[in-house]
Amino acid sequence: MKKFILLCCICAVAFYFYSNQSSEQAVIELPSLHSKNALLLNEKGQVLYEKNADAIIYPASLTKIMTAIVAIEASEDLQIQTMVAPQTITEFTAQNASMAGFKAGDLVTIEDLLYGTLLASGADATATLAHVIAGSESEFVTLMNDKARELGLDDTHFVNASGLHDAAHVSSVRDISKLFRYAIENPYFYQILTTKSYTTYIPDKLTIASTLYSKMAGVEDAILGGKTGYTPEAGLCLASVIEKNDEVFIFVTTNATGHVRTTPFHVEDALAAYAAL
Repeated sequence: MKKFILLCCICAVAFYFYSNQSSEQAVIELPSLHSKNALLLNEKGQVLYEKNADAIIYPASLTKIMTAIVAIEASEDLQIQTMVAPQTITEFTAQNASMAGFKAGDLVTIEDLLYGTLLASGADATATLAHVIAGSESEFVTLMNDKARELGLDDTHFVNASGLHDAAHVSSVRDISKLFRYAIENPYFYQILTTKSYTTYIPDKLTIASTLYSKMAGVEDAILGGKTGYTPEAGLCLASVIEKNDEVFIFVTTNATGHVRTTPFHVEDALAAYAAL
């Protein structure tokens, strides 16, 4: 009888370990990653790969993930119109910031500005969004930091809505991943992020294309959507999403070498990570 009980216990323990092992997803190996910081997650939030994910980094235009989700959640009507202020164009052109292509005096909707923010990564779009939502960029940034605290982004502090460099404008790849997972659960955010291009109609047609798909051939078929980023201090950055084997995966990287006109190592890293799944 004792031997029978012992045998049952051994079988139960073996089954427990086998069940746990088979339910876990294998950890991905990416030995030649260009990015200094990276985190790969499945839709359950399980970490499949990480590299310096808790290091403090400059998020560059990955900031616009927060800008967009805060604006979406604060807007009851995305068709509300506002004007692009002349000083907005002047200010960000002088800083050589990326622009969506709006002109001073353009009458645009919040929806137009959201596409300009996430697809074209336009500082003209983020500044105009901030003013129409909160009255000023500083007040809008307060909303961004409030949201960061709500989401438990302990390494994150925003100074502006565009991601232009500031020594106090910081985050971590783990925090950006939390934010990105949260944002893509919003159907409208996900719709914009995964759109290849968008055309405005007021006052003239302006086609806004995703900065991601212009980086290299084959990206459009391999990656559903993503937000790129770059400053000299942040390096090349990317937060992207795919669906594979009926499951969603996200990959966030920062600090890849190069700049906007060199080899897109941040995109190469994403393609390598998704191919390894």
